[in-house]
Amino acid sequence: MAQDVRDAFGPCEVMCKCFGLLPVYFRAELTFHQKVTNCLHLVAIYGLLAWSTGICMPRDMVNYSLSMVMNRSVVLLIVAYYVQPFCNTVGCWVFSEKIYIILDHIGSVDEKLAQIGTRMHNDHQRKFIRFFTNLTTAPLCVIFMTTYYLNTDMSDLCYLLSSIYFSLHHVIVCSLAGTLGWLLHKRFRALAATLQRMYFPTTPTSGGFLTTTAPGHTAETAVCSEKEQLTVLRQIKILHDKLNDVVELVNYCFSVQITFCVGLCFVIGVVCSFGLFRAFIYRNELFYMGVLNFIWYMYYLFFVLFFIAVGSKITREGKRIGVLVHKAINCSTSTAVINELNIFSQQLLHRSPVITCGLFVYDWTLLYTMIGATATYLIILIQFDVSFPNLVNVNGTATSPGV
Repeated sequence: MAQDVRDAFGPCEVMCKCFGLLPVYFRAELTFHQKVTNCLHLVAIYGLLAWSTGICMPRDMVNYSLSMVMNRSVVLLIVAYYVQPFCNTVGCWVFSEKIYIILDHIGSVDEKLAQIGTRMHNDHQRKFIRFFTNLTTAPLCVIFMTTYYLNTDMSDLCYLLSSIYFSLHHVIVCSLAGTLGWLLHKRFRALAATLQRMYFPTTPTSGGFLTTTAPGHTAETAVCSEKEQLTVLRQIKILHDKLNDVVELVNYCFSVQITFCVGLCFVIGVVCSFGLFRAFIYRNELFYMGVLNFIWYMYYLFFVLFFIAVGSKITREGKRIGVLVHKAINCSTSTAVINELNIFSQQLLHRSPVITCGLFVYDWTLLYTMIGATATYLIILIQFDVSFPNLVNVNGTATSPGV
């Protein structure tokens, strides 16, 4: 049973520690022994990354395509692909103390919500996070087991293990940020439910602008006294402000890492789409490689989309709270409560939850922009590919000048 948000976050935490995205100990204050353990853990992770890069990168740099444009694009993709885990590891370690503060703040919000009658189901959240963690690792584990039984070459086995390690390293960054964002979304949703469920009426009463009710329907009234309404509303305002502080911490901790992930996802999308186009056009021996690369891109895109979906849900919950506040203003009959709601409305106007990196907001608009840009660059690559001669013509059948 998960007792608090730290227990609910446990499966993701263990996975991140295994892949070096979080230190073994991350809290506000560390002992000397814990600091030494963290340093040894970081050295081991960087050694594993360097070893995996040495195995995979030279092999991936081999030009399999006959297209000059495709080869140059793949080189750019491979360099970005193998540099990103080093940067993400440093970024997550630098902000590990902030991640501890994020979990601590979410835990304090849960305690305040319990005081006003809303309890968070941390056990259910732990089950979802465990399921999401298994969803992260299961597909690549299936690929590993299949290849292990089909191939006994040790060099290929080392290459496969290194490739799986790098692939998981990329998706776990999105899983870490997405899990923290998902926990925040659940708190904003609980805050909106508290505001809607029991403290304020949802339809106007005779004291408002509605003087009659339809047959068979009665006007709703608040189930609490005016004093309790004011007390709870002040608590909701404080909790909303604290959750916005946590949102800013998430933006501060993961803006660079997620921007790298989104940028790499865009580059992979362009290159893999171009490779899939060539695979279907030319139908050569690299057809299955192009299809498999595109399937891997869809797997990686799923975790980027999960973070974008979480950011969009957080923004939508912030707007939903504003709608509920204005409904309460229209329906309430107490002047003191209306004044407090107006202050809360101003707070929502000046400070709404938004997941952003500073350059753009992580919502569905970003996905539509990426799709449009991918289509644009894909057309450009196809035009360049048609304009430049293939490598076979350059190396084998090109004629000399003047012939």
